[in-house]
Amino acid sequence: LAYFEIMQSSILELPEVKLTKISVKDYEFLCRENPTQYEKTELFEGVIVEKMTKSNEHDFYSQELNELIQEVLPRGYFIRRESSIHLLDSDFEPDILVLRGNNKEYRFQKPETARLIVEISISSLNYDREKAKAYAKGNVEEYWIVDVTNKKVEVYTNPQNGNYLDKKSFDFQNEIPVFGKQISLKNT
Repeated sequence: LAYFEIMQSSILELPEVKLTKISVKDYEFLCRENPTQYEKTELFEGVIVEKMTKSNEHDFYSQELNELIQEVLPRGYFIRRESSIHLLDSDFEPDILVLRGNNKEYRFQKPETARLIVEISISSLNYDREKAKAYAKGNVEEYWIVDVTNKKVEVYTNPQNGNYLDKKSFDFQNEIPVFGKQISLKNT
């Protein structure tokens, strides 16, 4: 029975197991050299994490939010979807990135911060909440978690010292402020 219990625990929980983090540069090398092996991964504070498969519902909300944000997007900003961002020791591919400038500025380099990042969360809520720390460390001005299951949008703002000082929660029925205007998911 003791052997079975040991086998049920994660190897990462064993005190004698030591992990070595890798750099963003090494991660990018692995992705270039083994694209099929690493295409569904991201680097979170030096640890390679497998991303979850996206469902039709996930794609629906990603497209809906993309369109809603595009309608209120001020001049001097643009949107990228499922595109890489390099934040210190992390390399993420959030569902929606709103960046200052224009797409040509990022032709040869990944952005290192963003005005707004949106993650659609269906089965990854805890993981997306953990990402808030990395986004705050990277001075991402605003981070949204769209909690599809509970029909809420968590909005994190005011990043300082690796944390967001302000967090608000909006029901899909509420108006959500962004760029001095309002959007809503009430019709979804």
